[in-house]
Amino acid sequence: MANGKQLLRMTVIVLALAGVLGFGIEAMGMLEKAADNGRPDVIMVDTIAKIKNLEQSAAVFKHDAHTKALKDQGMSCESCHTKDVRGEMSLSFKGRADEMSAGQLKDLYHDGCISCHVESGEKGFKTGPMAGECRSCHQAAPDATAVREKAGMDGALHFIHWDSKVLPPAQGKDTNCATCHEKAGEEDAWRFDPKFAAMPVNEAFHAKCVTCHQSLAEKKAERTGPVLCADCHGAKEIATRKDELAKTVKAMGGLPRLPRKQPDAVLLAPKSEKPVETVPGMAGVAFDHKRHEANVDNCVTCHTKGVNADMDKSFAALHDTASDASCVGCHAARQEQPECAGCHAQRPEAAALNEASCATCHNVGTDADERRLMVSAPKEMRAAVAAEAVATRSGTHALVAVDAIPEFVTIGSLSKDYQPSKMPHRKIVMKLVDGVKDNPLAAAFHTAPESLCAGCHHNSPATVNPPKCGSCHTKPFEVDGRPGLMAAYHGQCMTCHTEMKLEKPAATDCAACHEKKAN
Repeated sequence: MANGKQLLRMTVIVLALAGVLGFGIEAMGMLEKAADNGRPDVIMVDTIAKIKNLEQSAAVFKHDAHTKALKDQGMSCESCHTKDVRGEMSLSFKGRADEMSAGQLKDLYHDGCISCHVESGEKGFKTGPMAGECRSCHQAAPDATAVREKAGMDGALHFIHWDSKVLPPAQGKDTNCATCHEKAGEEDAWRFDPKFAAMPVNEAFHAKCVTCHQSLAEKKAERTGPVLCADCHGAKEIATRKDELAKTVKAMGGLPRLPRKQPDAVLLAPKSEKPVETVPGMAGVAFDHKRHEANVDNCVTCHTKGVNADMDKSFAALHDTASDASCVGCHAARQEQPECAGCHAQRPEAAALNEASCATCHNVGTDADERRLMVSAPKEMRAAVAAEAVATRSGTHALVAVDAIPEFVTIGSLSKDYQPSKMPHRKIVMKLVDGVKDNPLAAAFHTAPESLCAGCHHNSPATVNPPKCGSCHTKPFEVDGRPGLMAAYHGQCMTCHTEMKLEKPAATDCAACHEKKAN
């Protein structure tokens, strides 16, 4: 583990990670459109537009170019940004823009920028536009536009921070969580310090993260974070970081678990009698917290109100198909992955939420008296019940014996211009098996060996000998809202290929599935 941690640290140094910045400087508008000359560091300075109509086009400011130029001259971010009494860096240029008039802002930018350009030129450095070169900055057709990828605090980046020796633990604590969070240790909250609460989220991240990174750089710390926009918001930089980190995490055998003394398993049960009455027979859920924690980027994926706040345990909240923070919504999002979408994209939502799938999770305490006991039981007892239930679950995917799967299926009932199609049935089934065999979510819900068969043989009993498609789909095309046999065959196969992102056979390549008759 120690070697793995060191490897991850070295990866971070090389890649200069930051990952949480969403470039937002107060009172500076941003032109967000894709272009060939797009840059993640471009800011369109149109501050005066909030006070009066602009006399000139917004000024194009390339932040990373200026950061590098200042560094080359031995200067820092404080050349443009001031610090408050706490030592926190203000992201506004030379102070609070909302406290100035239009005239004051105009003088502030012109005097600040042009005077710096003059000084840089006098030192012999390559410099920017001078007085009178208005169109160099104020461009009606900008020579560069802002194209920024959204950054995020994933598990690997979070680990780099809480495992860092550069960020010391809070006094009397074992963790350094208080460096960023309101409280430390097992009681830390997910939000930044209260002094940042009034700021927009992107400004709060910059105020906290960039200031910290810059401070560490000034102290010549062993490791620091980046202050360049591209390192967090450049598409190429993000892709490189994710690829390299994935390799490193794999070499470590996975990321260490966050040291919050969180439970391995949690018993989710109704808080009161009302949910029990509104959802008759609803049993409790043994929630595998440890496994889920390893499959999300951060705690707020589920704990949207903060880790200290009670989760909304209402039936609607946990079963909202449109919310990534709900159980059902998160599972539905996983079904959109190519290896799953081939089958699930064609299944109606109502069919997916059936009694059998509900029982996969709701299976602890099926008796009403047991459910009432679970609600009032001590926390430790509930955790023990959940842990026991989780331990008994099988992680093995239920599959039909390979010999029981027909190797080929000939489809020829509608053959006219083409020869019957000889479908490599077993090969297709095994392709589906390979896609989900190591997926614990699929293993949990594909409880019957024939579950995978239902992807194609829908609305029929789960069996290795399902009824023929023609028993429901008869005429060639749609009849009373039900696809005809020809439409069903083509719709089923082509939709599956599209959802699984299979390039071959192409939807227009008829002969790939059935050869055209000679005459």
